[in-house]
Amino acid sequence: MAMTTRTLLLAAVCAAAALPRGWSPIKNIDDPHIQELGRWAITENNRVSPSDELTFHRVTGGEQQVVSGMNYRLEIEAASGGGDVTGSYGAVVFEQEWSNTRKLISFDKNHNF
Repeated sequence: MAMTTRTLLLAAVCAAAALPRGWSPIKNIDDPHIQELGRWAITENNRVSPSDELTFHRVTGGEQQVVSGMNYRLEIEAASGGGDVTGSYGAVVFEQEWSNTRKLISFDKNHNF
């Protein structure tokens, strides 16, 4: 059975919709939800690594990826040492809103700040 161009195009679109997308820039980094994710990442990091407690300042950049939920790769400005030293940190957060799930996948100091 011969497939038409339209059938092939439709099959390609359906296949692409089933696959996770690549990373794309977060359009509005000042969105309150994005800032909340950054604040949450700092709080979660402080919970698991209380020896160097950080104070959240703001999310300064990031990317997002559609999966079964959303992955966020965030650049976060925060202070350590009782607020004396400001630095840049990278966090990857997974969020699935419909199941009320949030997970801190990774958290690291950016050494190029």
